[in-house]
Order: sequence, then structure tokens, then C-alpha cells
Amino acid sequence: MAGLAGFAFAGIVLVVTLARERPGIAGSSLDTVIVMFLVAYLWWVGNAFLISYIPHDETSGEFVPRVHFSLASTIEYRTVFLSWFALLPLLEANGLGRLSYVLYFLLPVSLLFGSVLIAMAADGLGLLRVWETYFSAAVGTALALGYAAIVAFAAPGARSPYSPLYLALALFCINGLGFGLAALTPLSPRYAGVRRFYKRYGRRIAIADMQLTMVSLGFLWLGVVGAI
Repeated sequence: MAGLAGFAFAGIVLVVTLARERPGIAGSSLDTVIVMFLVAYLWWVGNAFLISYIPHDETSGEFVPRVHFSLASTIEYRTVFLSWFALLPLLEANGLGRLSYVLYFLLPVSLLFGSVLIAMAADGLGLLRVWETYFSAAVGTALALGYAAIVAFAAPGARSPYSPLYLALALFCINGLGFGLAALTPLSPRYAGVRRFYKRYGRRIAIADMQLTMVSLGFLWLGVVGAI
């Protein structure tokens, strides 16, 4: 996680340096890249704490640590692609828009391959079946494409160059919600009510978290390609 946090921080430094040397660059691209890398940096650090504080199954039971690890995994998945999606506006800010066509292929394919890992992890933890993860992905894709169609044909004025920035902030809030839920799990050995809560609602939390993951990444991708 330290290396990935360094990648995000290096991206911020690069963009700030670029802004000084090339004042004619579009402000929306610079703002978007800085916010996306900043949010990614904050959650690389935050998720490192979550991973290091996974409750022990001898004191918390077998189920609570699985919920904790599931929430930490989806935070990492969202943050990985937030930082990778930031490469598109970064290329635009550098005047390298022609190279972005390579990322139009590499990033969606990487998102698909990454979904295999997250689906296998959720299934291995006993929280979601593989088909449930991909059903969430299908729902998220349908919602994102449906909104993009509305913007394209019914409300073109709703398209904004700052959409990726706003979506990065929304993803920050989604990660914050997951972080808060995961951060409470170490209390389960001391408070029986906390342990009961996660045993009763842990699977529902994992399902909702996965759905938010797929929807947010679908919208974020359409945002960085300029579709919304």
C-alpha cells in the first residue's frame, strides 16, 4: 500500500509542476487529476490501517473478520481504479490526448480482470456468490449507461468536464462509509451487540458495498471519458 500511496502522491506533484510550467493547460483537467490522486492517496493510507486492524477470529468469531476484510478489499479495489482512471485526465493535461486511446482499452480490461479477483475474494469469504458480484456489475453498468444515454440524447447540458472530480468526491464518501463500518469490527470482542450486528447484517452490508462499488466505478469511467 505504501508504494501505491507514493504513486498517488507523485501524481499530485507531477500535476502541480506541470501547472507551473504550462499555464495554458485546461483548469478542469488539472483540478480533476489533483482531486482524484488526492482521494486515492488518502484512502491508500486509510486502508492500510484497516488491513492492519483485522479482528482476530479467536476473540471476534469467524464471521466478523470476514466482513472487515471484505470491506477493506472493496475500498482497495475502488481506490486502485480511481488512481488508474486519473491517468486519462493526466494525459489530457499533458497534451498527450492521442495516447489516451490506449487507456480506453487497457483500463476497462483491467477493471474486468480486477472484478475477477474481487468476486473470488467475496465468494471465498462466504459473503457473496460469484454470480451475485457480476449481477451487481451488470446493474451498475446498466445504470451508468442509462444515465449516459439520457445525457447524450435528452440533457446534453448536464455533461460537465468536472464530472470525474465530483464522482471522485462521491467515491471518497463511499470509501468513508465502508471505512467506518469496518473500523467498528474490532469492538466486537468487547461488545456483544456489535458482534450480533455484523452477524445479522454482515452479508447485506457486503452486498450493498459491492453494488456501490460497481455503480461508482461505472459512472467514474464514463466521467473520465467525457460521456457524462
